[in-house]
Amino acid sequence: MFVFVLFFYYLEICQGLQRPLVIGHRGVAYLPELTLASQSMAHAYGADMIEIDVCLSRDDQLIIIHDTYLDGVTNIREMFSNRNRSDGRNYVIDFTLEELRILTVRERVNPSTNVQVYPLRFPSKSIVPFRLSTLNETIELLLGLNHATGKQRQLLIEIKQPEYHVLYNKSISKIVIETLNAYNLTRSSDPIIIQTFNIEELMHIRYNLHSQLRLFALMTVYQAGVSVSDYDFYRSEEGIRNLSNTVQALAPDHVLVVDYDINGEIIGTSDLTKWAHQYNLNVYPYTFRKDLFPGSSFEKLVEYFWHIAQVDGFITDHPDVILQLLQNYTTFNTTSSTTLSTTFNTTSSTTLSTTINTTLNRSSTNFLHLFLLITTFLFTSIQRSELYF
Repeated sequence: MFVFVLFFYYLEICQGLQRPLVIGHRGVAYLPELTLASQSMAHAYGADMIEIDVCLSRDDQLIIIHDTYLDGVTNIREMFSNRNRSDGRNYVIDFTLEELRILTVRERVNPSTNVQVYPLRFPSKSIVPFRLSTLNETIELLLGLNHATGKQRQLLIEIKQPEYHVLYNKSISKIVIETLNAYNLTRSSDPIIIQTFNIEELMHIRYNLHSQLRLFALMTVYQAGVSVSDYDFYRSEEGIRNLSNTVQALAPDHVLVVDYDINGEIIGTSDLTKWAHQYNLNVYPYTFRKDLFPGSSFEKLVEYFWHIAQVDGFITDHPDVILQLLQNYTTFNTTSSTTLSTTFNTTSSTTLSTTINTTLNRSSTNFLHLFLLITTFLFTSIQRSELYF
């Protein structure tokens, strides 16, 4: 019996060695979102991907900003006091790049109250002159940092509300693809991924713009004002099967992956990840924030999504925290396996544990070798003990 416990224990360890990807959402939480400084910090922290958002300016420049309006993260009201629309907001699409260059970027505030949304983050009243950047600058930054550090990070570009831009006779996706083409970033192997909430736009990018880049389908439960796509269909098994012909991954709101009770505690998982994996799609839920999360433990939340929900990565404001948690869990399992292996007293078990640890230390890609090794050991043990099933 102990042999079989050992087998499944090592099986779990091998699965844990292949950690999920960590995606820095808008860079990191420690500097104003989406600035070049925030993106650089995400790169330095080791985020596998850096997620950004793009909107178009009046002169068709791709601006790195999350909202279609400027009021939440810039000093637009101070610099242009009479350019707002009837709803009181100042929209990116109403300003040229030259005008947008004048603005400074701050930590996000509620435009109605001017109160900082995440009070423990970088002070919104700081005088440090962060600026808006363009997609070209962000691409140059990524490629430059990859070259200088030898670390190959990737860029996850979210195209904001394509249908909104169409109202102004602007094809934002076409401009994004043309910009990437200018850098010869066209292949699925290139460090660029495109995502959007508009599922039909992803199909347009694939089949009309003929892009070979990897595509992720964003999904939310809050459909109003986000996209016209039917998420109820696209997160069904039929919808996911349909999507698998076009995209490489799903990026759902985390509430679509697991079910929570009224206290924010997890009570179970949905079928979304199971269906996605069935059709060879990865799942990267959003947004994991150390300073705003459901339940009572951020650590337990991350562990549940990794080992029970079995997601393939985390989109997070705190990539350094998630990376450390994943590392801690892997280290714990490796240390535990070493301790367990020393309890064997027979020559055969000692040989097995030594070979297992050697295999584990080489690479998680040796899992098949390890599986065959343990299977052979089990068969030999059964023969020796004359056990039958």
